[in-house]
Amino acid sequence: AVAGSNPSHFKDVGPEAPVERVSWLDAMAWCQKLTERERAAGRLPAGYAYTLPTEAQWEYACRAGTTETHAGDPEAMAWHKGNSEDTTHRVALKQPNPWGLYDMYGNVLQWCRDWYGNYPGGAVADPTGPESGHFRMARGGSWRVERVRSASRGGGSPGRRDYTLGFRLALAPE
Repeated sequence: AVAGSNPSHFKDVGPEAPVERVSWLDAMAWCQKLTERERAAGRLPAGYAYTLPTEAQWEYACRAGTTETHAGDPEAMAWHKGNSEDTTHRVALKQPNPWGLYDMYGNVLQWCRDWYGNYPGGAVADPTGPESGHFRMARGGSWRVERVRSASRGGGSPGRRDYTLGFRLALAPE
């Protein structure tokens, strides 16, 4: 409804499937369009906008207060190469993490706002990636990978469209 069309390769999965074949640029344009629409309708808190989460925000949400490699049983929580039958699946068919978030692992990689970069050294709180770069980050693994875990990193150029790439929204202060 926001974009006007569905770019997904796996359209037969149905309307509750994750949208994939979305570039980072597409995702950010979609966030801007949704922000404008929700502001015009008076449904968005002042000073907030829809965007992509940073890598740190994504991982914090994925881990859901846990410190292990997974926030639960990955077989029960994720669509991956071993169980996906080479396709995406409707969201929320697997178990959510402890905070009730579905499909943080597997199904599709999820774009993050950050540029790719090495993690900073020492203790940091809510870090962001470098100011510029060549590749944007995506997290979570997909239906096409063998291993999914909270710290897995992927991504690509901001214009990359792939049937393993989608996105998850964040509502953040501007």
